[in-house]
Amino acid sequence: MTRTSLVSCCRRKKKRSGCCRSRCWDIVAAIHRGNVGKTLGHRNTLGMLQDLLRLSPTEASRRYKRALNLCPSQALTGETLAPTLSIASEAMRRGELADSQIDTIVGVVTRLPARVTIKDREEAEASLVEHAKRYTAPGLAKVGRRIHDHLDPDGPAPSEHENETPRRELSLHTGTDGRLNFSGSIGGETGTFSEILSPLAKPRPAENGTPDQRSVSERNGDALAEALNLIADSGKLPIQGAERPHLTITMTWDMLRDRLGVAYPHSGAPISPEGVRRLACDADIIPMVLGSDSVPLDVGRNERLITPALRKALIARDKGCARCGRPPRWTRGHHVQHWADGGHTCLDNCVLLCDRCHRLVHHGGWDVRIVDGIVEFLPPAYVDRERRPIRGINQLAA
Repeated sequence: MTRTSLVSCCRRKKKRSGCCRSRCWDIVAAIHRGNVGKTLGHRNTLGMLQDLLRLSPTEASRRYKRALNLCPSQALTGETLAPTLSIASEAMRRGELADSQIDTIVGVVTRLPARVTIKDREEAEASLVEHAKRYTAPGLAKVGRRIHDHLDPDGPAPSEHENETPRRELSLHTGTDGRLNFSGSIGGETGTFSEILSPLAKPRPAENGTPDQRSVSERNGDALAEALNLIADSGKLPIQGAERPHLTITMTWDMLRDRLGVAYPHSGAPISPEGVRRLACDADIIPMVLGSDSVPLDVGRNERLITPALRKALIARDKGCARCGRPPRWTRGHHVQHWADGGHTCLDNCVLLCDRCHRLVHHGGWDVRIVDGIVEFLPPAYVDRERRPIRGINQLAA
């Protein structure tokens, strides 16, 4: 094929893909209107898209927003209503818009304040669609900023709630090396934060009089870590998951004694045996009997309710929600065979599930089984016709 024919073929494929995508989003819109996701036990339509199509939360959210804004909706009377962004919808169905351009247009128009008139919104949408013929998504974003500057020059007015409540934000991310990275901001009214860190962050000369070699940021980091340890030791933190905050680490006794290998707490971030030894200096050590594959064999007694001892064993095995991998503090114990049906409250008949996955098991057609200490989930037929077993995220390497 010549270069010209290749370019023509690419353009034809783009138009055809627009038609296919529009049909897919029409289906998503119909699922949303019919509340199909909750009927099948999912949290909502977004949750159903993630489970059914194996989408990330970000991609599922993008497809959901496209369907809501570019597909026809239905009034309470049953009347079919035009799409919220009808101009962009028509361009999309003609195959003139890429997905990234659609996301930009949806974001720009939907973020316009309510005081902007319908006419101005339609003109803004038409302008963005026209500019999409010449610009990619980053260029459209710049056009969108100019539109916002023109239609909303003063920006959103602060609400009474924003004026009364200081804004506080904290973002946390655990790196592959186990270090916790965070960023955020605290309102000026929260002056006690600096007052707490200041005495703990003072330079501390060595015993021989050598000046403190730590930088200011290092001293602040050490001060924050010390403050968090003081809070953890206070015994006044709230209860999560039916127990006080604590750190449970699974490793062999030989590893702890010989200081070899790495240990994994609930968060999944590795800790060296030397670090565990430091933590164990002033901590309670709870022994657990492990099998040859590091599967907890037994902890606690058989009762109707899951005891703290059994919960610790479930955490050691499941490391959080046995299906999706959410942290242990978001989970509750679930009987594979219900206690009322003769099921025992023991390790071989219990799993940890978050509320969302718990609903899927009870109402979404998902089944649970435990094979050789490994938790497996059998999806409903509408997800996998053969209902092939799926291991939870935390047990993929088991």
